[in-house]
Amino acid sequence: MKIAIVWYGRMGELVEKYTKERWHEIAIIIDPKKGTKKEDLLTIDFDAIVEFSLPEIALENMKFYAKNDMKVIMATTGWYNHIEEIKSLFNNSKWALLWSGNFSLGVHIFWKIIEQASKIINKFDNYDVFGHEFHHNKKADSPSGTAINTAHIILENVERKKTLITEELSDRAIKPEELHFSSTRGGNIPWIHSVYFDSPFDTIKIEHSARSRDGFALGSVICAEWIQDKNGYFEIGDFMKYLDV
Repeated sequence: MKIAIVWYGRMGELVEKYTKERWHEIAIIIDPKKGTKKEDLLTIDFDAIVEFSLPEIALENMKFYAKNDMKVIMATTGWYNHIEEIKSLFNNSKWALLWSGNFSLGVHIFWKIIEQASKIINKFDNYDVFGHEFHHNKKADSPSGTAINTAHIILENVERKKTLITEELSDRAIKPEELHFSSTRGGNIPWIHSVYFDSPFDTIKIEHSARSRDGFALGSVICAEWIQDKNGYFEIGDFMKYLDV
């Protein structure tokens, strides 16, 4: 495969590393520091784009990719409130996009565990549910896409929780039907997501902690391999179903 990397930050460097480790080629790197722009993609041959960029850049780039029938692995978060706008571009089904707020396969195993745990906790009213995430101080969005998706899994499976609250509650107590998922940004922490099931008698904690960013880059390259013969809009859950997980 020939992979185009869009936005050559720390994640872009890791995508380059794992692209080469899996015996693929780097077709081009699109980044202002490299003196390249997305229009340069029209002048070369490549099989897929992997993009870890910024929300405002990703949104405009996806419109460009759709117009030009490109295969895309979109790893940028913070634009999800525009998801319906992006899905509407699939009237032209020649292009393909796989999006995830987190390309770590370990995170998706974590989500499967949270789903099953939430179904069990749903039967026990004496357990409250809440979550927290830690990210490094360069993280652009808060809460992250991973935290939001984790919260939605809980909301779908714990009937007594109806509403997601992510902001600070400085002037009132949390309501029983609200799910509080808070965030901290600081230091060099790669990613930590924790979910707590707490009763008056004990606490059950389920946590995913990333040791490095490498797993996210590797996951994005593996998904670029998978999307080659696909058309349309996908999320990483579709890839996990393909693995029968």
